[in-house]
Amino acid sequence: MIQDITYGYDQIKQPFFIWKERFRDPRTMINNHYHDAYEIYYLLEGERYYFIKDRTYHVQKGDLILIDINELHKTMDAPFPVHERILLNFKKKFLPLNLSEAAGESLFTCFHQNINLLRLHREEQDFIKAILLKMVAEEKTSRPDSLLYLQILLTELLIFLSRQSAQKPAANFPFPNPTHQKISEIVGYLNDHYYQNLSLNMLSEHFFISKYYLSRTFKEVTGFTLVEYLNSVKTKEAQKLLNTTTLSITEISAKVGFESITHFGRVFKSITGSSPLQYRKNSRTAGERSQ
Repeated sequence: MIQDITYGYDQIKQPFFIWKERFRDPRTMINNHYHDAYEIYYLLEGERYYFIKDRTYHVQKGDLILIDINELHKTMDAPFPVHERILLNFKKKFLPLNLSEAAGESLFTCFHQNINLLRLHREEQDFIKAILLKMVAEEKTSRPDSLLYLQILLTELLIFLSRQSAQKPAANFPFPNPTHQKISEIVGYLNDHYYQNLSLNMLSEHFFISKYYLSRTFKEVTGFTLVEYLNSVKTKEAQKLLNTTTLSITEISAKVGFESITHFGRVFKSITGSSPLQYRKNSRTAGERSQ
């Protein structure tokens, strides 16, 4: 039986979270997933398909995935669903303020190199696996110095990954097949033109493929329907505008491509769990508390 996992935008409450688990049954995220924390995904066994931003990667044993804050992503089954992975989410505030200030953005370089997949050598795999397993074990304890040790381990991991991503040229991982490459082109187009009045008819004509084929293969490759993906991109952009501008809700709705403010509100709430107005209020309150 396929296990469906429903995710939307997550305002992750915990500044640090790590989880190791083995899965035997087919499983997939049935909705979009992005959140206000960094994510590191390490595949211990098996294989997965991983959609990130604008393309799908074939993730293999020993591969490491890097997800930036608010980067849209989704995992899907590969031909053999059995797999084991370690998932790590964290926020900057988990690390001591003096450390974050001293290191600056260099500590988070690995998330800003436009590199989502690191294919590591065996000794690199062993090094990362050892750190992550120490984190998994330490997170389960309640020693007085556990927080400090987790911060040290995370810092060591981030320094290593930032050095690796800076040294390794951006690898040109092949698409699993030509269909994946075509869908990646379409996703890139959607990312650039989300605010326009896009339709299945227009896209099929623009990319010279049938509506049925486009609809079916887009879902197979990305895990999203076209509507789900477009709504996710529009909602992400709306969140940015709600956080960084004084534009009205009506203006933001139109700016990101919704023809109706009612539809905008319904889609926004289905993804984020709150109305646009409530989201703006909550974000401002959180910002004031952090000052």
